[in-house]
Amino acid sequence: MNWVKVITCVLVLWSSTAWSAMLTWNANSEPDLAGYRVYQCSQLPCTRTSGRAFLLVTLGELTSFNIGTPSVTQHYFITAYDSTNNESGASNLATFIPDGTSSPPPLTAPPIPGGLRIDSVS
Repeated sequence: MNWVKVITCVLVLWSSTAWSAMLTWNANSEPDLAGYRVYQCSQLPCTRTSGRAFLLVTLGELTSFNIGTPSVTQHYFITAYDSTNNESGASNLATFIPDGTSSPPPLTAPPIPGGLRIDSVS
């Protein structure tokens, strides 16, 4: 299986309690794609091998997931998995920073087509 990284950018969204946040990404085009896994960390580094990431949800072929409105800064990454449970490498991180936190101002990369996004939802 030739895996393409599922997501390729970092986007930070400041949110108010009136909104929820949605992770979205472009679909993987592999014919044996079974779905996606969303991982979450509250501290950096945020990787499967750091011991800080936990599996938040396993999805089928959906390309979005509502993360609600976390009360603390959270980091997310996505992997894709196939029908025999082979898992892709991790995407780049998407970071959610709630209003009123004392986190330093975020650095954001320009969006890359096909990248992971955190969008606000009313």
